[in-house]
Amino acid sequence: MEQKRSIWKETLNYGIILGLVSVGFSVLAYMFDLTFKSWILAPTLLISLAVLYFLLRSYRDHYNNGYISYGKSVGAGVIINLYAAVIGAIYIYVLYAFIDPGLVDKTLAFAQEKMIAKGIPESAIDSATAMQAKMMKPWLQSLMSVLNGVFFGLLMSLIISLFVMKKGNPLLDEAEEEPKQ
Repeated sequence: MEQKRSIWKETLNYGIILGLVSVGFSVLAYMFDLTFKSWILAPTLLISLAVLYFLLRSYRDHYNNGYISYGKSVGAGVIINLYAAVIGAIYIYVLYAFIDPGLVDKTLAFAQEKMIAKGIPESAIDSATAMQAKMMKPWLQSLMSVLNGVFFGLLMSLIISLFVMKKGNPLLDEAEEEPKQ
């Protein structure tokens, strides 16, 4: 009797790998004070795309005998990103709540500078900053990072799955799918 496989269990290690790579890169960016540099988004995105590509290929080759449909690849990518987002959310919570509670003030100051540079009136800046301050609670930041991680993970998975999917031999697959009597 064939044992039922669970995509949640199969992708757990891959999600942990992606989460640790993402947190490691975030720690390096924090240590070198690159958190508020706009150019840091490009290497972060490239690293995430590359790691997710190799993880999905590994998943395809290890659990699916080298074949995977587009939909299953997208689903696996989203689940991997969900696991990674949870790990990232734990890191964000620890960072904002314990490691550097002043990071909230730095973030608000950075946002104010950006609004001043755009020429936004002082009253609008004050009201926007007050609203942002309410949203900058560590637990809310963590929750938002999970939602963002899953959303952007879906977008990345939709793209990467185009390159990872590999259809099997329809003659062999048909024979395997026939009901056993």
